[in-house]
Amino acid sequence: MEPQALGIVLWGLAFFGLLGLVFGFALAAAAAKFQVPVNPLVERVRDRLPSANCGACGFAGCQVYAEAVVERAEVSPDLCIPGRQPVASAVAELTGKAAGSVVDRIVVLRCHGTSAYAKDEAEYAGIPTCAAASLVFGGPRACKNGCLGLSDCVLVCPFDALHLGPEGIPVVDAEACTGCGLCVAACPKDLFELYPRAHRIELSCVARDKQSVVRAACMVGCILCRKCVAKCPAEAITWDGRTIVIDHEKCLAYGPSCNEACVDICPSTILHRVGQRPRPEVAEPVAAEV
Repeated sequence: MEPQALGIVLWGLAFFGLLGLVFGFALAAAAAKFQVPVNPLVERVRDRLPSANCGACGFAGCQVYAEAVVERAEVSPDLCIPGRQPVASAVAELTGKAAGSVVDRIVVLRCHGTSAYAKDEAEYAGIPTCAAASLVFGGPRACKNGCLGLSDCVLVCPFDALHLGPEGIPVVDAEACTGCGLCVAACPKDLFELYPRAHRIELSCVARDKQSVVRAACMVGCILCRKCVAKCPAEAITWDGRTIVIDHEKCLAYGPSCNEACVDICPSTILHRVGQRPRPEVAEPVAAEV
């Protein structure tokens, strides 16, 4: 390289190196001047949270909740639902607040309208979301209370606890589910319900119609015969005027003496023990009360 060209290169390197140092010192000075003090307790609380940023606590992410629970006296330390009791106790200890009891819950899909049981009455060709499909005459399924199977719930689950099964409805992974409840809000049919993790029975249907209407739409829909209501010794199963409702606290409190006769008497097998969803052999329907 010619001496003149080498000199230009060296001067260029020196100039831009010096310019970089000047800007570096300027940025460092600005960072020091405008630095926002960080409460070390906030960081300690933040480290205890599961980093899911699911918003189940009511705040926009774990960092915001950590700041709120440290800096605001009215914010409870037991709002992190995915963290359950261990996280609530840890946050309470760090903040000096009293931790309440956190119920370990999971979500249950109250529908078993799989493609084998539920009927379609139309072909939907719109936006492929449950929210959009439900706006078009309640969706393409004959049962207007049933699952549409377009995976809105799957998409909002931050814990990969939901996936669309081969039968056309979501399947809940009980081990992965934290009970955050995001799928509850996402379902336009209101089919998800939070159950205590230790629950004994499930009702996989929210049918609100008479037997003839239910059977025309789904082979395993609840026909509202209310036999389970009469058979429950704990009075944990009731009829609210439209559908069947289960009080799981009453059910669990009754104790092991219950033989779960409510399940055995269900003619649709839609009321079942945990892990025993409706089987293909559907019993003959019985007359429903009117």
